[in-house]
Amino acid sequence: MVASATLPMTRRSFFARAALAATVPSIASACLAAEPSFDPASVSADSPDLPAATLLNSGEAPAYLLVFHTGQEVMRGLLAFAKKYDLVAGHVTGIGALSGAVIGYFDSEKNIYLRNQQSEQAELLSLTGNLALYDNGPFFHVHVALGLRDGAARGGHLFEATVRPTVELVLTSSPRPVRRKIDRETGLPLLDP
Repeated sequence: MVASATLPMTRRSFFARAALAATVPSIASACLAAEPSFDPASVSADSPDLPAATLLNSGEAPAYLLVFHTGQEVMRGLLAFAKKYDLVAGHVTGIGALSGAVIGYFDSEKNIYLRNQQSEQAELLSLTGNLALYDNGPFFHVHVALGLRDGAARGGHLFEATVRPTVELVLTSSPRPVRRKIDRETGLPLLDP
C-alpha cells in the first residue's frame, strides 16, 4: 500500500484551517487529514453516486436499504443521500465488494491520518459507521474491513471506496441531531453529544 499525497482544498476549508493553525498549530495537519478526499459542499443530492434506496421501516428511526452499483463512490453517495433526505444523525452497516479504496490509520503520536490506497479488488467484509452534523452539514465517520484475494484483511477509517459490483448498506436515521466539533487535542471532528 502507498500513502496518498495531498488533498484538494476549497477556499473555505483553507481559511478555516489557516485560522485553526494560527490558534492551535499542532493540530492543523490532523484536521486537514481527517477531511475526505473531496469537497463535501460539492456533493449534491442528485449526485451520480446516489445509491438506489428503499425505505425498510418508517417511524421515529427510519431505516433505508442503500444499494450501490459498479463505479459509484460510497462516501459521496452516502453524503448525497443524507443531503437529499435532510438526515441529521444515524448509523450505517454493510457489506459488498470494491475495486479500490482509500483507508486510513490515525497515528496518535504524529496526530495525523496515514492514508493507504487499496487498488485491487477486495471484498467489503464489514462497513460500520455513524452520521452526525459537522459544520452544519452531514458528516459520516466510517470504518471498514476489506478481504483481499489471498485471504489477508486490511481495515481502517474509510475516506473513499469505489464499488464493484455492489455495496449493500442499511442506514438507520435518527430525528435528533447529533453534532461534531473540533477536539483541541487531536484536531479531529469528534462527537459532541
